[in-house]
Amino acid sequence: MNWLDRAALSISPRWGLARLRARAAARHFESAASGRRTDNWSRRGTDANAAASGATLAILRAQARDLIRNNPYAKRGARRIVTNIVGWGLRPTAAGRSAAKITELWKKWGETTECDADGRLTFYGIQRQVMTTIVEAGEVLVRRRGRRPADGLAIPMQLQVLEPDFLDSSRDRIMGQQGGPVVQGVEFDTIGRRVAYWLFDEHPGSSSFSTPTSHRVPADGVLHVFPQERPGQVRGPSWFAPVDVRLHDFDEYEDATLMRQKIAACFAAFVTDVDGAGPGLGEASTDAGQPLVETLEPGLISRLPPGKTVSFANPPAADDHASFSTTALRGVAVGLGTTYEDLTGDYSQVNFASARMGRIAHYGDVHDWRWNMLVPLLCAPAWTWILEAAALAGLIEDDPQPAEWTPPPMPMIDPEKEGLALSRLVRAGAKTFDEMVREQGYDPEEFAAEYAKGMKRLDKYGIVLDSDARRVSAAGLAQPAPKDAAAAQQPDGAVPASIPTDGGKAGGKVNGKAAPGGT
Repeated sequence: MNWLDRAALSISPRWGLARLRARAAARHFESAASGRRTDNWSRRGTDANAAASGATLAILRAQARDLIRNNPYAKRGARRIVTNIVGWGLRPTAAGRSAAKITELWKKWGETTECDADGRLTFYGIQRQVMTTIVEAGEVLVRRRGRRPADGLAIPMQLQVLEPDFLDSSRDRIMGQQGGPVVQGVEFDTIGRRVAYWLFDEHPGSSSFSTPTSHRVPADGVLHVFPQERPGQVRGPSWFAPVDVRLHDFDEYEDATLMRQKIAACFAAFVTDVDGAGPGLGEASTDAGQPLVETLEPGLISRLPPGKTVSFANPPAADDHASFSTTALRGVAVGLGTTYEDLTGDYSQVNFASARMGRIAHYGDVHDWRWNMLVPLLCAPAWTWILEAAALAGLIEDDPQPAEWTPPPMPMIDPEKEGLALSRLVRAGAKTFDEMVREQGYDPEEFAAEYAKGMKRLDKYGIVLDSDARRVSAAGLAQPAPKDAAAAQQPDGAVPASIPTDGGKAGGKVNGKAAPGGT
């Protein structure tokens, strides 16, 4: 308060107080003020766990599951997100002294159904099931299940995927065994580390009549995977939470529109005998006591009792169904984290530029979900479990090394343009060969070995393709090849006749035709 404010208060307290209130209001955010536009706005200052209590999470899960079961847009949206994140699976590349042995064990364990406690999925299938559950229910649990050597597994360990319903949310705000709190079934120690999970013996929603009981499972044998969006967040809500009401309303709107079209198709005629004189025009007699028609059918002709008339409601026509549906489903796509085209399958309004911009924006979220959730919370710790189990069984040396995970590529919208751009980046040195291979979803070591094997086979038969950059330039001209490099590819040191060694003057074969001369 300055001297002018004090003077105003002394002269006219009412005017001075109004002046102070006006100044204070000018310093506030409009959205934080109280007024007509914000009276019905629920603004609670709860933390992440109070906002998403156990009962709330259960309701959100149930609603999302119902939508996915019965709403085609919900089912497609969830499936497209999972497919874009996981695809054919994030594949590991082993490192360390035991890399070759680990890779061999992985092919027998991770790429077969041995890794699944239910015996149904490969590790890539488990990745997909984990992501499907996260999108639907908001979170997922993965348990480590140790196995005996007599079970005959390549690695004596399996993974069991559990829905979040197994967490006992009733164990909330109580003291844990190590002095920390238990929050919605998750137990912490005194410094905030997760030390245990309270899990039911069976799914609480199963058809069993037994009362489910929970028991304490150490956290080092459980993975709790969900995107943590707020500090201190313990559980994850369904990804359908922002859109389930909108999707439900849209579902009812479509049903109402469909019913309106059915009614419009029911052209009917009603005959009223005002004086009750009886049938005419050769019509059969009608019992005056016959009940009125309660359902309409196309082509219906019904005689009404004397004195009865029929009137119809004339509701407003819903002629903007297409535009309203597009607007509503765009909002659903935004809230769900996918594109409108992926949600609906409608690509009628996109061109190359808009499709690529939408795909790039969406894949920004995909990369976030992969590298900030799926890899650090599922793939990396599961890989640690694999190495520990293999080392304890004496299958590998105790040399734990993190794996490098290669995700599936982002699909090309226009392979000709995008492939040319990728080639230019590699040729200019702005992107390495290994980076390019990883972006296509392959392991560079395996890709290079297979590529070299293929080139060796072509050289053996004297075949030079115009796609072979060692032999043919981008302009289609033959490239000179060093003699030592060519000789290294032949068992006897001889240089294939099809490989030019004199500056390109000796013509080889390009796609079965004689190669041009020197450049």
